[in-house]
Amino acid sequence: MSNFLNFLEKLAKHCGFTFEAEKFKGEDEYELAANILNEINKYLYQKKATLSLEYISEFHKYWKENHEKVLSPQINPNGECLAVAKVLEGIYKSNIIKVQLDTLDLTKEEIANVRFFTAIQDFNIDVHAKSNPFEFYKRHPDCFNPEKVKDNDLLVDELLNFLGAQSQRDKRKPWMLNSARLLVEKYDSSAYKINEFYDGDVVEIVKALAAEERYGFSTKKAHMFLRDMADLGVWKYKRNIEKLDVMSDKNTMRVALRTGILQFRIPLLASFLDVYCYQYSIVDRLNREAWRKIWEEWGKLSNNHRPPTPASMDYLIFKLGKISCRPNKRFCPPEKEIAEKKLESLIPQNRLIFRSDRYCIFSEVCQLERKILNAPKSISIEGRTGWKSGKTNEGGGGGISS
Repeated sequence: MSNFLNFLEKLAKHCGFTFEAEKFKGEDEYELAANILNEINKYLYQKKATLSLEYISEFHKYWKENHEKVLSPQINPNGECLAVAKVLEGIYKSNIIKVQLDTLDLTKEEIANVRFFTAIQDFNIDVHAKSNPFEFYKRHPDCFNPEKVKDNDLLVDELLNFLGAQSQRDKRKPWMLNSARLLVEKYDSSAYKINEFYDGDVVEIVKALAAEERYGFSTKKAHMFLRDMADLGVWKYKRNIEKLDVMSDKNTMRVALRTGILQFRIPLLASFLDVYCYQYSIVDRLNREAWRKIWEEWGKLSNNHRPPTPASMDYLIFKLGKISCRPNKRFCPPEKEIAEKKLESLIPQNRLIFRSDRYCIFSEVCQLERKILNAPKSISIEGRTGWKSGKTNEGGGGGISS
């Protein structure tokens, strides 16, 4: 029996009836395959003339309305958050773990401006892997001076070139110019004063920074900026500290799925089925909530050494996902332990993601069947490779292209 007929047999079983595969041989199988695939294609990706303008297919409508019920997400269903919190407590009680940035001897005001302007550019480039932006500030302070940046394309280009931010200049440059004007007009040309302006309220600061797309701060970038301001000792917050979240990306999502702090009815769908990224959006949101739940559970442990904000866990979790819990390579039983030489090559702070036996610190938290789970990916809604450009009609063909 072909794998296609085997696939249909499985579908029939889920529907509660028996599929008689032996009836389809030779040309009959191919005729069946053509008709089945045509129906699947029409349902998933073709837009009927009778369908509302907001949808690209019947499946899009169904998925938008029912994705959460289908996926059935749960945070901490069996106390996994407390188990993870206990592991973290064992590490944090004798170690200081935070974002690794050498701020040299700059003042808090200077650090805030440097991180403010680099944070808005921190996508598809690794700002932390580049030459130290604080060293760059010492050589080119005008690139971080809001008064001078707000109307000077050359200064913007100079900073973007340093960061290696070559893509999407049409977005990046206006972000720099508009955010510089925001600092001048509202915060006395100082990113440092933003915290004082909102009286240390995390929610209000994030809301203000992410209020308009033209400033370049998504909610995620705003949280990242606030995390760095806390970890670097630049700002202290007074309200809504618990809402400063771990950054949600493929690494922190993957660790959340494998530890089981965030669980779904099924392994997540590939991006081609996640039309308009509803699955990705819910994972992104619930991943942040799950890590926040860990921070809350951690606070219930007696004499705990919990960091000041949930976001302060981000460095360790991100590095764990990037080094020890990768998509196709895991350092945990029954996989393997990290090699001694590889472990020694890591900076001391990164070695903390491994136990003394050189296995990942969460080895005893992750259940075997969860260790292969992967984070979702997103197909952009707008743009050349987005869902809108990929829609087609009942004539077939079409789809998303690179």
